[in-house]
Amino acid sequence: MKRVLTGLILAAAQAFLASGNAQTPYPNRPISLVVPFAAGGPNDIMSRIVSEHMSRTLGQPIIIENVAGAGGTTGSARVAQAQPDGYTLVSGHVGTHAAAPALYPNLRYDPLKDFTPVSLVAETPIVIAAKRDFPAGSLQEFIDVARQRGPALTQGHAGVGSISHISCLLLTSILNLKPAEVPYRGSAPAMTDLIAGQYDFTCALLVDALPFISGDRLRFLAVSAPARVPQLPGTPTAAEAGLPQFVASSWFAFYLPRAAPTAVRDRLAGAVDAALNDPGVRAKLEAAGLILPTPDQRGPDPLTRRMVEEIGKWTGIVKKANVQLN
Repeated sequence: MKRVLTGLILAAAQAFLASGNAQTPYPNRPISLVVPFAAGGPNDIMSRIVSEHMSRTLGQPIIIENVAGAGGTTGSARVAQAQPDGYTLVSGHVGTHAAAPALYPNLRYDPLKDFTPVSLVAETPIVIAAKRDFPAGSLQEFIDVARQRGPALTQGHAGVGSISHISCLLLTSILNLKPAEVPYRGSAPAMTDLIAGQYDFTCALLVDALPFISGDRLRFLAVSAPARVPQLPGTPTAAEAGLPQFVASSWFAFYLPRAAPTAVRDRLAGAVDAALNDPGVRAKLEAAGLILPTPDQRGPDPLTRRMVEEIGKWTGIVKKANVQLN
């Protein structure tokens, strides 16, 4: 009888503790934020700046994990398969959550079905840049020369499937150009060789072009932003330069695995919002060449709409160019 009574007391105590744990407010332990790229890149820099402020809002540390590979799809797939408890996030971008379905026929996740969108965090526009001695002082002059050169025109990019690659696919599709492509393993060597005059032009992320802006080493012809950017005040927007169809950027957003609790999602979205409203965070992001979303562009619903639009856009561009990766 004594053993039975002891067992009942222990069972009741365990049930009480379990009930108490279930009601513990989120978060009650560290959160993992998977950056699906190597450390030091624009996604990594943005994630560290924003997550540091989010940690203070949430009262728990956010630990960055760099899980690089396959254009960011390796780390994204890992989060898609993680427990939807709010303790594992991924910092995705236009490549992993918009262009990837068209680029990777064997992609191990569906961006719309396998994730819970949290919020758009930042984006960086694309700069059309040519080597210094390219005989064009404007985008329209560049287009004229490019059409004259035909297949002799050379275009560099940071690797097949990179943002610079797919952005130039959009540009050359609009202009009906078919340049010879020169792929590199990353944006830094691509930009270095453009300065050296090894190829004619590229479509660079503004954040990747920043180290090369000074010294009049390149010709910056247009930027795909709604307004001129402070880092290149003399460079017109694509619309100003006569090419309003060139709308491209690398946007960055946070995602949970699918089926994550709505309350958890909203708590994280609120922490993102608080970070982006902080003047110090804004200053750091803008200095890195990033554009912050307006309040009406933040949160789960605007991000979902953005993804649907961009998946359709990039699927058409990639399929037309007949580009696929294993």
